[in-house]
Amino acid sequence: MRKLIAKDLKIKFIETLNELDEFSYEDGNPFLIKIGTKQYFVFLKNLSPAYFKNSPDVTRVQLPYSEHFSKIFKADIPFIILGYDADTDTVVSWNPQKIKERLNAKSNVSLYSRYSLQEQVNDNEFKFGYLTNGEKIVSFKRDNLINFFNSIKDLFNDRQVKDKPTSIEIVNEPIVEFVANKLFDITDKILLQELKPLLKKNQVLQAVEITSKYYAGKYKNMAFKDWYKLVSDIYKEMNK
Repeated sequence: MRKLIAKDLKIKFIETLNELDEFSYEDGNPFLIKIGTKQYFVFLKNLSPAYFKNSPDVTRVQLPYSEHFSKIFKADIPFIILGYDADTDTVVSWNPQKIKERLNAKSNVSLYSRYSLQEQVNDNEFKFGYLTNGEKIVSFKRDNLINFFNSIKDLFNDRQVKDKPTSIEIVNEPIVEFVANKLFDITDKILLQELKPLLKKNQVLQAVEITSKYYAGKYKNMAFKDWYKLVSDIYKEMNK
C-alpha cells in the first residue's frame, strides 16, 4: 500500500473540507478543526498492512504514545482518527467515543480495518465493518469527508443506521486483532497498571512472568521470547 508523507496527507484533507464556508484548522497532527460552531480533534494516519500471516487482508493504523494525547483526553471535544488508503482514495474512521479510552494505553495502539472493505466503497456511500469486540468502523471515499462530519453521530449509532437501510449499506465483516493465538499489543489497563511500577524499578523479568500468567491459556502460541518482547516494548517506551 502506498503511503503519503504527513504534509501531503494533511493537504488532501484540507483541500476536501475547504469547500465549507465555516471551516478552519490548526497546525500539527493531531490538530483542532472547526466546522461552524463544532470542534473536533483530528489525527491523520496512513493505513498500512498489518502483516498477519493468516489474515493478509487486515490493515491498520497505529497510535504512538504522545503527550499531545493527554490534552485531547482531557478536552470535551470529539477525537476523530482518520486512516487513509492512498490506493483507493478511501478513509476509515473508528468510533470517537471509544478511541479516547485507548489513548496512551501503551507505546503503540493498533486500530484495524480490512482492505477488501476499503476497496468496495463507492462514491457518496458509507460502508461499515465490525471489530471482534463489536466496535464499528466506517469506510468512505475521501471526497465524502463533508458528509462524514455532517453525519458523524448517526454513523456510529446502530439504531440510526437501521432506520435508514436504503442510504447506508452495512457490511458485517469480522476484523481480527490477533492471529494464530498470538498477542501483539498489551492494551489491558488493569495489567498495565500492574506492570508499569515494576518496569520503573527495572524489574522486567518479573513483569514478563506476571504478563504470561495474566493471559494464561489464552494465547497458546506465545513463547517466553514473545512475552518478553511485549513487555520490553513498554519498558523501552517508558525510558525514552
